[in-house]
Amino acid sequence: MTAEKPRGGEPAAPRLLELARRELLETLLPQLQGDARYRARLIANAMKIAAREAEAGATVDGETRRLLREIAGRGEPGPESSSDAAVQALLVEAIRAGRLDGDTALFEVLSRQTERRRSLAG
Repeated sequence: MTAEKPRGGEPAAPRLLELARRELLETLLPQLQGDARYRARLIANAMKIAAREAEAGATVDGETRRLLREIAGRGEPGPESSSDAAVQALLVEAIRAGRLDGDTALFEVLSRQTERRRSLAG
C-alpha cells in the first residue's frame, strides 16, 4: 500500500492512522495487560473507523457539499462560492429560524450522511 503525499512529503491521514494502528496492535498491545490492553484495543478500533471515514469522505463529500450548498442557497446570494464553514453557518441559521422545517431535501442529505457514518463505524 503506497501512501499519498499531499504536501511536504508526509503521508495522508488514512495512511498515518493505519501505520499508527499497526504499531499499536503489533508492538504495544502485546506488552499490555488487563484494562490497559482493553483500552488499547478501543483506541485501535477508533483509529480504524477514523481512517475509513477519512478515506470515504473524499468520495462522498463532493455530492453532499453540492446538495448542502444548494439547500443553503435558497434565498441567499451565491453560496456556491462560499466556504464550507460559510455554508454550514447559513444552514445552521436557516434551521434555527425554522426556514428549513419539513425540507425533504435536507432530511435526505442528512439521512444519507448518518447512514454513511453508521456504515463506516461497523
